[in-house]
Amino acid sequence: MGRLSALLAAAALMAVATGAAATTSPPGPTPTPKTMKITKDSGEECISKWFVTGYADGKWVWEDVDICCPPRPMTKTMIIFRGGRRCTSTWAACDRELNAADKCVWKICDVTDCEDPVCPPKPMEMKRRFVRTTGERCVSRWYACGKIIEHGRCTWKGCDVVTCKPPCPPKPATKSMVRRAPKKVCTSAWWAYQLTVDNSSDAQTCKWLWKDVEVCYCDTGAPKWTKC
Repeated sequence: MGRLSALLAAAALMAVATGAAATTSPPGPTPTPKTMKITKDSGEECISKWFVTGYADGKWVWEDVDICCPPRPMTKTMIIFRGGRRCTSTWAACDRELNAADKCVWKICDVTDCEDPVCPPKPMEMKRRFVRTTGERCVSRWYACGKIIEHGRCTWKGCDVVTCKPPCPPKPATKSMVRRAPKKVCTSAWWAYQLTVDNSSDAQTCKWLWKDVEVCYCDTGAPKWTKC
C-alpha cells in the first residue's frame, strides 16, 4: 500500500510539471508580424502575413493569412514642362503594402522623362554701321549669345552691342599758295567742303572732300594785268 501511494504521488507531480511547461511562454518578447509579397496562380497580387496567436509546449504558435490587393490601377501619363523642357510624367503602381487597417493597397510612383529640344542653327552675326548726330562713328552688333528653352522649344537669345568712336577730326583750314613766273602770277586755294565716313569696314575712316581753284593774271603789256 505504501508503494502504491508513492507512485501516485510521483505521477501527480509529473502532471503538474507538464501542465506548467505547456502554459509557460517562450523566452523573449512576442515576435513582430512578418509579411511577404506573393502572386497567386490566379494572378492575384497579395501580401502573405504571419503573426503570433499564442504559444504551446514552450513555442510560439503562428498563423498566416493572405491579403490580396484590388486590381492594379491603370497607368496614367501626362505632359508637363519642367525647366522649359517637355516631359512625360508616368504614374503607375510600383509596389504594394499593408495600410494601418491591414488592407492591401498600391503604392503609386511617378517617373518623369524629359527630352532636350533641338535648337535651330545658330544665326549669323549682323552688323550695322552708322554715324550719330553727334558725329560719333558707331557699329551695332547683333549676335546669338545664349539659348532660351521654353515650352519644349529652343530659341536663340539675341544680344545687341553698340561700340562708338569719337567724331571725325574737325574741318581742316583752307590752304592757299601763290606761284610767280615771269609776267604771270597764279593764286591757288583749297578748302574742305564735304565730310565722308567709309562704312565699308569697322574702321569707319574719315575723309574730307576738297575743292580747289586757281586764278592767274598775266602781263600782256596793257596798263593792267589781265586774267589768263
